[in-house]
Amino acid sequence: MTEPPNQGPDFNKPPTPGQTPPPANPDPYGQTQYGAPGQQPPGYGQQPPSYGQQPPSYGQQPPSYGQPPTGQQPPAYGQQPGGYGQPPTGGQPPSYGQPAPGYGQPAGAPGAPVAGPPQQVNIGEALSWAWAQFKANPGPMIVPSLLAVLVFAIAAGLYWAVLAIFGTTTTTTVSGQYGYSYEVSSGIGAGGTIVSILLYFVVLVAIIYLSAGMITGALRVADGQPVSVGTFLKPERLGVVIGTAILVGLITAIGIVLCIVPGLIAIFLLQFSLFFVIDKRLSPVEAMKASSELARSSVSNSLLTLVVSYALSYVGALLCYVGLIVTWPLGQLFYAHCYRRLSGGYVAPAPQ
Repeated sequence: MTEPPNQGPDFNKPPTPGQTPPPANPDPYGQTQYGAPGQQPPGYGQQPPSYGQQPPSYGQQPPSYGQPPTGQQPPAYGQQPGGYGQPPTGGQPPSYGQPAPGYGQPAGAPGAPVAGPPQQVNIGEALSWAWAQFKANPGPMIVPSLLAVLVFAIAAGLYWAVLAIFGTTTTTTVSGQYGYSYEVSSGIGAGGTIVSILLYFVVLVAIIYLSAGMITGALRVADGQPVSVGTFLKPERLGVVIGTAILVGLITAIGIVLCIVPGLIAIFLLQFSLFFVIDKRLSPVEAMKASSELARSSVSNSLLTLVVSYALSYVGALLCYVGLIVTWPLGQLFYAHCYRRLSGGYVAPAPQ
């Protein structure tokens, strides 16, 4: 009889006496499946140990959900754990509504001026503040004013000298019963014109230099910093200040020629340009744009600032320009106070 082909062991057939039983549930690919004798499958949700990691000892319970790591104490009752957005250890979060540090000051620096929201201008408060600051330290503020008066005096003397040297006159005699003669100045010639133009630009640069120094000092006073004569005679960003002043002057002159009113509007809109150049370190165009936006954001307050400042200069000029020694620095301090209030900047308290 022909034998059937060898089909491998039959696992449903009991083994014959003396034969080794086959392993239970053998893997057809040669691997042992879960359920083999001596091997337990991992529990539900339990991750097998990583390579090189020791499995937990027998009977050791894994940490419960939310339990702090070993060696750390849980927070006390009522204490909030460190959540999202919590400041670093030892730091306090800013209070609600607390303003950020002022412009140009590093955050968290000790004694850094703190800015705030824009405010309305109080003319009485601004004038009182300016006068208190001037009385507290008049020396450094008077020196630039004395130099400005000296520049004007020298310029006036040189102008008359140019007329005397280069000027030409014509004498006219009228005959008759009551004959008389008179002289008429006919001009200063080409040489006198060139000298006059050079003299004008020298005086202009000197006045811009002193004005920039006065604004620099006034802003430092508003910051609460100590000032000296050098503070008012060392203007910041002098080149940018000169460029901005020339642009503002040209725009204003063109506006004056165009029926005067456009020039007055330009004076009003561009009145804070030099303050933005020095305080915010802006370029000439950006400073003029910022000044225009600030003036338009509060027309009444900006107009009051301009009128009072010009009134102080006018009063000083009435006293043979000697009054400018006091009214000029007073006006610049007043301007700095109003500028900082309108722009939300810091203003140091007035000395008592």
